[in-house]
Amino acid sequence: MSDRKKIRKNRYKNLKSKRRYGISLRISSKFGFFLKAFGGIGIISFLSISLIFIHDLLTQCDYFRAEDIKISGGKRLSDQEVLKYAGIQRGDNILSINLSLARTRLMDHPWIEDVEIRRELPSGIAVRVREHSALAVLDMGRKFLINHNGEIFKENEVSDPKNLPYVCGLDYSDLNAPDKKRSLPLSAVLEWLLIESKESFILPEMKIEKITVDREIGITLQISGGVRSICLGYNDYSSKKNRLRRIVRYLRNTSQLKEIQSINLINPDRVILRPVG
Repeated sequence: MSDRKKIRKNRYKNLKSKRRYGISLRISSKFGFFLKAFGGIGIISFLSISLIFIHDLLTQCDYFRAEDIKISGGKRLSDQEVLKYAGIQRGDNILSINLSLARTRLMDHPWIEDVEIRRELPSGIAVRVREHSALAVLDMGRKFLINHNGEIFKENEVSDPKNLPYVCGLDYSDLNAPDKKRSLPLSAVLEWLLIESKESFILPEMKIEKITVDREIGITLQISGGVRSICLGYNDYSSKKNRLRRIVRYLRNTSQLKEIQSINLINPDRVILRPVG
């Protein structure tokens, strides 16, 4: 009986086949990845070029030319000055205007406190400005304008308003800062000036020329047209103004107004009048 040898399977051959199959699979996978990547890059490039083309088309289209420009809120600045500082010209394509840059340019102007700029399709631009309202001239060696918040917003110049009262006796430590409480002297000055901005002074011929601050005593008004100075001290300015109005009217009616050098109203219940000389 002849012996038959068992034929064994060539495991190495199968292993090589599997390896070749794995390599082919990886190559195909990488090829597919690169194909997808190049396809994605192509699509992105196409979309980018399309968006650039659309952007250029829209920002150069005459349909969006700025023909209707509305400017509001300007008092010191004319409409032409607002447009000049904003860098906007009539006829510009409203989609090509950088609103953020235009606002920044306007905010650099010392008289402008806030600005709002918006597009109004298809051919409009609306600019709303809020200007600082000068309350007084602050004299600290150099002269500055302060607004109703007690903030310096520009240095005083020849072209600025001439009818503002001067404030003396404050220093830089009194000025408003976001991280500190307003000082008592500055609060006193602002309180009186805000009362004055809402109501006229005692008599038309009397004008406040200067407010002098004494850190211990309070504020004193330097006046033209009769009484030369009025010492108000601190606090309770509304009632002091009412009392002062009655006193001044009495002095005027009795022809004694020009004979008074100063009025002391630190204590409104004990008014002190000092005659001239």
